[in-house]
Formats: sequence, C-alpha cells, structure tokens
Amino acid sequence: MDRKKLGEIGENMAAELLRGKGYDILRRNYRCREGEIDIIAERYGELCFVEVKTRQGFDFGRPCESINDEKKRHIRRTADRYIEEMKRRGYFPRRVDFQVIEIVTEHHVNAF
Repeated sequence: MDRKKLGEIGENMAAELLRGKGYDILRRNYRCREGEIDIIAERYGELCFVEVKTRQGFDFGRPCESINDEKKRHIRRTADRYIEEMKRRGYFPRRVDFQVIEIVTEHHVNAF
C-alpha cells in the first residue's frame, strides 16, 4: 500500500477515534502557507490540533518520534493562523491542545 493511502486510512481511523471520545471534528487537512494540520477538533470548549502519524510497524521507531522541532513550529504557526481566522468569526477557544495519534499496522505472517 502506498504511503498516501495508508495516511488517509490512518486519518480516517483517528477521526473516528476522536468522535468516539466525544470530539467534534471541525476541519480535516487544514492548509495555509504556514503548513498543514491533519485534524482540528473541539470538545468542551477546548480546541485540539491533531497530528496523525500512521506507519506499518516499528522498524523506524514510534510514529510520533518523526515529529521534529521544525514540524512542531509549522503546526503551531498553522494553528495560530486557524485561531486568527476563527476569532474573526467570533469563536474564542477556552483552551488549546496539541495532540498526536499514532496508528500502527503490523502484519505477522506464520504467527503461530
């Protein structure tokens, strides 16, 4: 499976996980010149910016370990842009949270 398709499947799974925990999905794949955020969700007045990392196994470590400082800066700047847009529309979040959801698929052949 190609990486783009795997990423899309992971983001769909992550959105369903969030919905199951009571989050409202406000945006998916929000893009601006500062960067991209996979999922923007809200629950109890808290605005959540969610990065989804999907991998096939742990050969290269945990998925969240690929989020370096530069990626974090891009996510923060993109979140700031989104919040500015929302404030112009009259929405002021009580709190903001940055989250990561890891999706890992592993296929074990001849497992037993």
